[in-house]
Amino acid sequence: MPRIRRLPEELISKIAAGEVIERPFSVVKELVENSIDAGAARIEVDVEEGGRKRITILDDGCGMTEEEAFLALERHATSKLPSDEALFSIRTLGFRGEAVPSIAAVSFLTLETRPPEATEGTRIEVEGGKVVKKIASSLSRGTRLSIQNLFFNTPARLKFLKSKETEFSHIASWIESIALSRPDIGFVLRHNGKTELLARPQAEVRERIREILGVEIAEFLHPVAGHRGQLKLSGFVADHRASGTSAKSLFLFVNGRIVRDRTLQHAVLAAYENLIMKHRYPWAVLYLHVPPEFVDVNVHPTKSEVRFANGSLVHELVRETVRGALKVEQREEVSSSTFQVSSRTELAPSAPQSENWDLKPEALVRDQPIQTLLTRDFRVVGQVGGTYLLCETEDKLILIDQHAAHERIGFEKLHAQYENGGIEKQHLLIPQNFDLRPSQGEILKKYLDDLANVGLEIEFFGGNTFILRTIPTLLEGSDVVSLIEELIESLESVGKLTPLEEKIHEVLERMACHAQVRAGQRLTNEEIEALIGEMGKTRFAGQCPHGRPSVLEVPFNEIEKWFKRRI
Repeated sequence: MPRIRRLPEELISKIAAGEVIERPFSVVKELVENSIDAGAARIEVDVEEGGRKRITILDDGCGMTEEEAFLALERHATSKLPSDEALFSIRTLGFRGEAVPSIAAVSFLTLETRPPEATEGTRIEVEGGKVVKKIASSLSRGTRLSIQNLFFNTPARLKFLKSKETEFSHIASWIESIALSRPDIGFVLRHNGKTELLARPQAEVRERIREILGVEIAEFLHPVAGHRGQLKLSGFVADHRASGTSAKSLFLFVNGRIVRDRTLQHAVLAAYENLIMKHRYPWAVLYLHVPPEFVDVNVHPTKSEVRFANGSLVHELVRETVRGALKVEQREEVSSSTFQVSSRTELAPSAPQSENWDLKPEALVRDQPIQTLLTRDFRVVGQVGGTYLLCETEDKLILIDQHAAHERIGFEKLHAQYENGGIEKQHLLIPQNFDLRPSQGEILKKYLDDLANVGLEIEFFGGNTFILRTIPTLLEGSDVVSLIEELIESLESVGKLTPLEEKIHEVLERMACHAQVRAGQRLTNEEIEALIGEMGKTRFAGQCPHGRPSVLEVPFNEIEKWFKRRI
């Protein structure tokens, strides 16, 4: 075992940089947070090649004197911790004093800054942590930091960076989140000279949400407001009609800080229990304000995780407040409907509580060929609730979930077409233009060729606009843009973009789901017979692609037991 020794200062700086700076997104996060702490009203982020080549952050904050600028380049130098006690009552986003020196240690950094009262600014150039030049700057006010050739002296970290599209999608996604956290600040994001996001200062949170997430999400939002003692929760949540496929639809902020917190996420999902499907996530933008001493933000080098002094109280506040907002939305939906009840209608008596009524029909055994059941002599009885099809055979009642059945049919058709070399597609007579958020657009660009192989030919038009030219034949009449947005969410996983081949089953599932007969859609007897005929020709027709049963059978002798006709 070698003897203990002091590490060289250069190596210490690189180790510190590795803890704080993981990728270009980390640079943007740390420097933008510093700009917010400096009181900036406008922040511009300009990146090239996903941040691998250059990152520039410009703000109109308070700026720094020459002495402060040099101090900012030293480790553990900060204006945000006036005393030891302040460490347990953090009121700023940054506070460790590690960001700028850590970035400077692994890049070519240029710092320009000027406080409003100064006659001229200061420009300092740093290479690999060493100051190489200091001159006067003509910057009008605030601070500009330019970082070039990130990780030039740490090739091991450089090789782990992803494509420029992937790296920029991380940056854009975080800028969208921080813009939601501070609607009073203007944000500009440019990539390779193009403006990808322009968020003007807003007086209302809803307007910033509309600006970032789009009108489609904003129209489903309902206000949230509640408190427990000194804890206050505000924001907006979407009703059951809007949901996403990942936790990225949850925007959670604690004292203005973007956080990933299991307590908060679990509380939101608990509020939606029985309101949205399993594995779906609601859209929510929630702001939790707590006394600084009530939360520990110093539990992770990137300051993205927090620990609450009373997590159960936070969970209760979030769950009950969000649930209350959803109940209001449900009451409004019911009150807006008109019910007409005949005066001659009598309520049927409820089942005796002492009776043990077993109303669970036996599920169709999955390895039993569905074709055997559906090719018997059966009769279509009709449709219940616009969702379930009723048929009968000589000795059984058969119930079919039309949504699940049609979804399986569509999935198997798409899968067979894909396996045979190409999904049938049709050209749109009028190509459809649609806009995406910058982070979504960067992901979609990477998969344009792959999506064309599944019948979705999409062309990048410019800015955040794309053009849809062809769609799979099975998706005729479906909301294909909504499908594309879902595919974008599913294609990005665990911080990386997964090749489409590895996700093809899930992609086809989503396409089939958008192509299927919806629950609540009324069908004629001829349409019902056609659907059942298709099931008879489809493998695994007994369940939908997600595993839910599509067919249940109830023997008549079981029904006779329910009505006490047979003991």
